Amino acid sequence: MGGARVDGKDHVHRETLIRRGVPLIVALLLVGCNGGTVDRQDLSKDAGTLDSIACEGALVADGVARGRTTVFYAREQTEELRVQTSNLAHALATRKSIASIEQRVRKKSREAAALAGALQRLHDHPSDRTVGASVKRQLEQAGSCP
Repeated sequence: MGGARVDGKDHVHRETLIRRGVPLIVALLLVGCNGGTVDRQDLSKDAGTLDSIACEGALVADGVARGRTTVFYAREQTEELRVQTSNLAHALATRKSIASIEQRVRKKSREAAALAGALQRLHDHPSDRTVGASVKRQLEQAGSCP
């Protein structure tokens, strides 16, 4: 009924998520090396990373909403995305930035924190289809998802 499904189709769904996640992982590794003063280029890259995280999270949330992913996978994937998003939110909140974009940098930090909150909600309710649908909508609105 409301539980997550565990069967062969989940394996295909998981492979699709993993394939789409490889570029995200590469981008996040680059963000981890991101230090110093935030400039326009850094902000643009960080915004792109947040878009990727939002879209990846939306895919996981869609799987939960449709009962097409396992509880374990949903928990693990959302936890990983949440940690990355929280780290980016912290970095954007605390790093120095050029004066002309400081407000935009801090706003992006707040957006990242909101994404982390949505991902935490999905992590806490990995088999709740209603939560999955709600989080999916929120993440799709936050990211530039195809």
